[in-house]
Amino acid sequence: MDERGRSTEDIRQDIAREEENLSRTAQQIGDRIKEKLDWSEYVKDSPYWALGIAVGIGFFASRVFQTRTTPMERIVGSLAEEVRDSLGGLHVGAAVPSLAQVTLLGIGTKLAADWIRNAIPTSGSSGVRPPSQAGHDSTINLKATT
Repeated sequence: MDERGRSTEDIRQDIAREEENLSRTAQQIGDRIKEKLDWSEYVKDSPYWALGIAVGIGFFASRVFQTRTTPMERIVGSLAEEVRDSLGGLHVGAAVPSLAQVTLLGIGTKLAADWIRNAIPTSGSSGVRPPSQAGHDSTINLKATT
């Protein structure tokens, strides 16, 4: 049939048919995408793979977000353990530490932590050099030895 001989009604019906075909095709594509992205179907089809992947992701996440102790925390922790061990004999036979033991442990740990914090120079703090021993300068005069 000649394009010029078609009525406007025929053209409107063709457009409506094509529009319906396009919307049906778009709906089918959307359904396929939803089906492919539905993880529950993958889990139903292969549960062992899904479990393995979940364990792997959990292990990886635990390694990424694991907190690492600083050297200062390790030192203070070992000092606190030593103080705790030394206070163990204050109240023989007690299942829980007494108030005196807990207080002494806290004071000892605080003092040890403060002592370490003050003893370790921080990088770039004030630029103050530690005092040299016996009033001697720390530089060596190489010309005097030859």
